[in-house]
Amino acid sequence: MPSRRHTKSPSPRPASEPSAPAAPTSGRPQTNVERDLERFAAALKETEKAEKVAREREATQKAEAARKADEASAHATSLAAAQRELKRAVEAVRHAKESGRGRAEADAAWKVAKAKVIELETGTAPAWAPKPPPVEEPPVEEPDGESEPAPD
Repeated sequence: MPSRRHTKSPSPRPASEPSAPAAPTSGRPQTNVERDLERFAAALKETEKAEKVAREREATQKAEAARKADEASAHATSLAAAQRELKRAVEAVRHAKESGRGRAEADAAWKVAKAKVIELETGTAPAWAPKPPPVEEPPVEEPDGESEPAPD
């Protein structure tokens, strides 16, 4: 059986709510509908901001995943090329042993190829890996107009 108690009517809201944005005062009090509309508009703006942040985060994550996939693909390609070069170097060493000529060059090429494969597989070069030759940078020439002045 339903209760016969009378429920209290909701108490009137205060004139200014701290969470509601300040409305332009036009000299008349704001109605509940206007306050509700303002809160709804504010909620929509907050939702749009949150969705924008989520879209940006998702785009960043997709870009990062694509970058990682590209790096992995490039690494796999480099590793395959290094393994092919190692195979060629092994064949060159076998041929050099059979012919008796060029064995030192073939061994050096094998050592470089093997070091490259190990470096790509493990991420660090082996301690015995030959050092790459130093890259010589061309000398920088100064323009004619900016040379030091001659002493007087």
